[in-house]
Amino acid sequence: MNKDQEKYKNVRAFVVLLAALITQLLNIKYDRDLVQGLILLIIVIAVFYVISSIACKLFDKIKNMQPVKKLDMPVEVDSEGDKK
Repeated sequence: MNKDQEKYKNVRAFVVLLAALITQLLNIKYDRDLVQGLILLIIVIAVFYVISSIACKLFDKIKNMQPVKKLDMPVEVDSEGDKK
């Protein structure tokens, strides 16, 4: 595991735990049944784990991209010699 991935593993855990906390607070507020609340909590944890994993991989790919130094594009010239 490289240095960047070590940084992102804590972000993934924080996102998942924050989503779980919000879910539990809403379960308490709306007085949901225990089993229904736990099923909802498991679904939220799974969904946010997948989303945060994809986001971490995307951030890693973006960070490791090579910058474009110069873009060579052909210049179109009309019949009068003016550039378009």
